[in-house]
Amino acid sequence: MPDWKAVLAAQIAFSTEGHWIEIVPGLDSIAVQFDPAVVSPDDAVNMVRYQLDRAAPVSEESHNSLTIPVCYDEQLAPDRDHVARKLEIAVEALPSWHASLLQRVAMLGFMPGFAYLESTESCPGIGRLENPRQLVKAGSIGIIGRQSCIYSFDSPGGWPIIGRTPIRLFDPSKNQPTLLSPGDSVRFEPISKDAFDNWPRETNT
Repeated sequence: MPDWKAVLAAQIAFSTEGHWIEIVPGLDSIAVQFDPAVVSPDDAVNMVRYQLDRAAPVSEESHNSLTIPVCYDEQLAPDRDHVARKLEIAVEALPSWHASLLQRVAMLGFMPGFAYLESTESCPGIGRLENPRQLVKAGSIGIIGRQSCIYSFDSPGGWPIIGRTPIRLFDPSKNQPTLLSPGDSVRFEPISKDAFDNWPRETNT
């Protein structure tokens, strides 16, 4: 399982200096961009080593713990039968199985607010769809095994979809536009289709 604590510690360490144009954390790596007209490649390497040597450990308490409502109704979960077969469980047991997993936000990517989650528990491999969809609705929950994701916008996608949340993942009008951040812990809470349909939707003003 990727060492998210090491990646986050490196991101925090790099963010304390103004040498980097961009800092991009990944699942188990981190990339830094610099201007070679200002900083030579050799100096950049030395700065990376210096900052990593002084990176402070990341504690569990320094990140948020969120519960995200998810509707697993078949209208919002087109691949729930497929995933249940892969897991060798009943379709009716899929919501409680998925909700029982503690997830950690490993990284954001693909699009603003799109969260890649890693389960802290073992999970059978499921794999991606053979034929990706042209449209996956925002809020859809995808899963390929130990890794899950939440789509922040309508987009194409190849993850098997097992539910959808009515919660908005990205809102550019807010000071903190992304709901989730790397390191946050997440649990999913099953809700009914009626609760999903009547969930208060946030709107931009």
